[in-house]
Amino acid sequence: MNLTGNFSCAAAMLLIVAACASAPPAPERPAFTVKESAFSTTNTSGIAASPVTMTWWKTFDDPLLDQLVTTALAENKDLAVAAANIETARAALARQTLQRSFSTDSAASAELGRAARDGANTELSGSGQIGASWEFDAAGGISAAIDGAVFEVEQLSEIRRDVAVTVAAETALAYVDYRGNQVRLRVAQSNAELQGESLELLNVLFENGRATRLDVERAEAQYRTTLASLPLLEIAIRSAGIRLAALTGRTDFSASETLLQQPDMQVVIPSPPESLGVGTPQDLIRRRPDIRAAEADIARRLALGEVERARLFPTLMFNADLLSLFTEDNASIDSFGFGIGPAIRWEGPDLRRVRGDIEIADAQTRAAFANYERTIVDALQEIEIALLSYGQEQKRRPDLEAAADSAARALDLARLRFDEGLDDFLDVIDAQRTLLDAQDRLESNRLATTRQAVATYRALGGIWDAEVFAPATPESE
Repeated sequence: MNLTGNFSCAAAMLLIVAACASAPPAPERPAFTVKESAFSTTNTSGIAASPVTMTWWKTFDDPLLDQLVTTALAENKDLAVAAANIETARAALARQTLQRSFSTDSAASAELGRAARDGANTELSGSGQIGASWEFDAAGGISAAIDGAVFEVEQLSEIRRDVAVTVAAETALAYVDYRGNQVRLRVAQSNAELQGESLELLNVLFENGRATRLDVERAEAQYRTTLASLPLLEIAIRSAGIRLAALTGRTDFSASETLLQQPDMQVVIPSPPESLGVGTPQDLIRRRPDIRAAEADIARRLALGEVERARLFPTLMFNADLLSLFTEDNASIDSFGFGIGPAIRWEGPDLRRVRGDIEIADAQTRAAFANYERTIVDALQEIEIALLSYGQEQKRRPDLEAAADSAARALDLARLRFDEGLDDFLDVIDAQRTLLDAQDRLESNRLATTRQAVATYRALGGIWDAEVFAPATPESE
């Protein structure tokens, strides 16, 4: 019997049939353009089209902020989870790469038994088998699967960078909130002290007949209202300290503010640099980790689609097997056998399920296209709003400073007129309330401006390159 000839004929017929199983084309990426010009708010004061500073937190010139962000990038638990996910993907890639090499399997068994007849002896028999196989990647399915695993590692690496951007920004925001509310608390305490002194003076004047009970009650109400605002600011300060502890990977929240209470540390709100470098929309697309992750996901989906298309065609395997069957009476060389030769496996001729899987993969690829475009649109929207908010907060500053100065002068005049008997104490109370409101608005504006600067850097997606991110992560790219 001509086994080789029969096998060749069968293989040829199978390949002819398989040739009819043409693979549908992969989805094409739709046209999507982003303007080449600068952001619409780039010409705003304090905003420039210069390159983005990757270690943007250093531009606030606050050593403690720098220390906190560095600690967070090294100790944050979300980053630890992201790093572990990358390790898992790399292990999966190494496992997938092994598909290019040969695989082996082996089996062995032994049996002690006796036939069911009179006078039969007990016999020991056994068998052993070892085999090896290698798949010829004719349709490119193995290579496509490896590419998919490579792009998954890339996608998860970008996701980790995105987590790092978020962690750095959230740490900076928590620190800014801590300092900002400390300043606001100091303003409120100063005004409360001033109002308390005025209330004491007013009580003395009331006892001497120079003030009315109405004046005393109004002053008392304002003083108590200011005192009631202090615990709210203390809550905000304490909450920001707890957030910083969690972001830096600490669990001792009761001692979380120790780092923030360093001696000779000035309680001031960190100021952003005079000019924020924001780059261009094209720079943003190349830099933001979530956009880069979405692009890597497209490449991964396309590779997985090629894996499904490869199933339309036969798989060519080369096998080699060594078999041994032995008993107590027969353990010679004649008990060994072997086999070697090619084998073809195909999921056809009914390929409806395979084509269904291809349609699923293509639909997921189109979803990845849409997600990529949506991510870009969301990023551009986020940065435009952040830049607009930052510019408008800066625009408010001169008026708020002028208002605070005027409120301080108005209070001095109200006191003078009251001392001279020209006005009653209601004008002093109103001037004190106006001063507190003006000073709080000014400090709140400083706080909001710095927060918007951090939000802008966050939207710009800094610390994406390996050189900056590597020192603060378990493993460099």
